[in-house]
This record gives sequence, structure tokens and C-alpha cells, in this order.
Amino acid sequence: MKATLTERIKFLVSQREALEGWVGAYDEDLLRKWLRAELGDERRLEEWVDGSRVVAREPVLHAVSGNTPHAAFQTAFRAILLGCRSWIKVPSAGLADFEQWVSTAGLEELVEIRRELPTGWREPEVAVVFGGAETIRFFRGWLSERTRVIEHGPKLSAAFVFARREGLARELAEDVMRFGQRGCLSVQMIYVQGEAEDFCEELAAAMRGYVECNGAAAANLSEAGAVRNERELARFRIASGEPMKLWESEGSVAWTVLLDQDVRLRPGPPSGFVRVVPMPEELSRRTLGGEVDYLSAAVVEPVSEAGKLDELSPPRICGAGQAQEPGIFWHPDGEMPLAGLVRWRDLG
Repeated sequence: MKATLTERIKFLVSQREALEGWVGAYDEDLLRKWLRAELGDERRLEEWVDGSRVVAREPVLHAVSGNTPHAAFQTAFRAILLGCRSWIKVPSAGLADFEQWVSTAGLEELVEIRRELPTGWREPEVAVVFGGAETIRFFRGWLSERTRVIEHGPKLSAAFVFARREGLARELAEDVMRFGQRGCLSVQMIYVQGEAEDFCEELAAAMRGYVECNGAAAANLSEAGAVRNERELARFRIASGEPMKLWESEGSVAWTVLLDQDVRLRPGPPSGFVRVVPMPEELSRRTLGGEVDYLSAAVVEPVSEAGKLDELSPPRICGAGQAQEPGIFWHPDGEMPLAGLVRWRDLG
């Protein structure tokens, strides 16, 4: 017999020590508040309420990337809360933290993990797919036409600094550096109003300090090569007279700060590589380019200036130091993550 909602909530609360670092802080009251926010009334998962109830869709295929374990923990967390049976495809190299948690948490009835994709998994009721454009294209072609597909494709995040304050550079360094800059919430560009070179000096010192205190995520060969290529291209452009400046870690690719004048939003290589550019007078798709369509989080300082990004309409806005901590109420890519995993039934 499937566990009741109360039992599932009790289980998740018992796992807070293992999970909060990946999904954000929560307790029973917050979980029930989250369900009410998306379903109207959490009782709908088990009974009729005001003429409607919801049914957990299952099975749900979760295809997660190898960037960080966060997506795996978060998508599994949502499915467990709703009572969905889950098939979870992890990268062929595995996700050690996530797999270890599942193996010790007693989730055999709800969760099945595979490193290779079984042919029997082609027809889930829902597929939640995380990854790059190539991964998204593969699953579009591989899954049954009857499967409802929720896609979380390539995204990037940026910061918009309208005013500086004490501690800002340190907090932005954390937004850039945490988790090897591999997640969709990792800041890759910083727009600065006013004098940008002094800000870059502060940011470079803060990134150096971050690495000294926390270490740097090890870059693979491809990532390290991409950083070195970007650095060499910057040096060439500087030597050609372009108004740019470069700060970098000595003897490693641990961090890089590049002061540039090209304000078009664009991704860079991971491993602590961040572009700092002047703030355009107009923040729009016209000035920042088509990549604004893939903007995930916008760090705005101060947050009171968030209205200046209305035309960009980023799914999430936060203050510095908070980019990597969205909390359980976060709407990834602007979607309600619980609502997509249920079907509604109406009475009458």
C-alpha cells in the first residue's frame, strides 16, 4: 500500500539533515504550505475537496545531468512528496551523493535508479529532463508521444549591480564559484553601473579569498581548456588595443575575472570564469541579445531595483549571496514544479 501524505511528509522531515543542503530548508508546515500554494489544498491528494482532487502522475522519468546533484535531489524530493513512482536516470559516471542517499533511505517502492537508460522506460506518464540542448533533443525523439515532457534545458544566470556596498564582492564571488559554476543558477556575467574596474579588483580579491578558504572545484580537461582559450583570446584582444582587462588565478584555472565592453549576455566556460561589463542604459533583449531567453536567475543589487529588469522578466530575482539557495518554493524556469506532476479530476 502506498504511503499516505502524512507518512511521506514525516519521512521527508526525518531526512532534513541529508536533504536541506540540496533542496533548501523546510519543515512539515512549509511542505504543507507548498502543496497548498500549487494544489489549493493538500487534502486533494487523498480526497475530494470542493469538487476536485489530484492524482500523482506515474511513473515519472527523471533524466538528470552530471553538472551537480541538486537537480536529482530536488526532482526526487518533489515526486516523493506527491507520491509519484520514479525512474531516475543518472549520468553513466553516477551521482555518488544522491545514489548513496537513495540506497540508505529505504525508497525501493518509490524510486528506481539506473545509470544506463532501459528501453522499458520509454513510456512514463511524465518525463522531467535536465540537460543541454543535445540531451533535450535526444529525449524528445526517444520518448513515447504519449509522455508529457517537462524540459529544463541550458540556462545561465547574471548579476546586475546598481549600487555597491560592503561585502558585495564576497557574496557575488560565492554566487560565481559555488558548485564549480556548473549549475543554471551560477552567475556568469555581472553588469555594473558606474566604475567597473575598481569593482573587478574587489571581485578578483574576493574570488581569490573564496578559493583560499573553500578550494576550487576541479575542472575537467574540457573545462580547463575552455578557460585557457578564453584567457588567451582576451590577452590577444587586449594586445590589439581593446579596452579590456584580465585578472586570473596563477598557475590554475580556479578563477578568472574579465572586464569587457561587450554587454551581450552569453555563457562562458565554468570553473569560476566571470565577465564584468558596464550596465547598459536599457536592459532589454535588444541590448543584451537573444540569450536573455535563457536567463534563469538575476542577482540584483539592491533588490529594490528589480523593476529595472521587468522587460527581461527573469524567472527568479534575488540578492547577492543567494543565487545558489532558491528554496523549495522556487519555480524552475518559471514553472510550478509540483503541479506538473499531477492530474486533476473534477466531480460534477
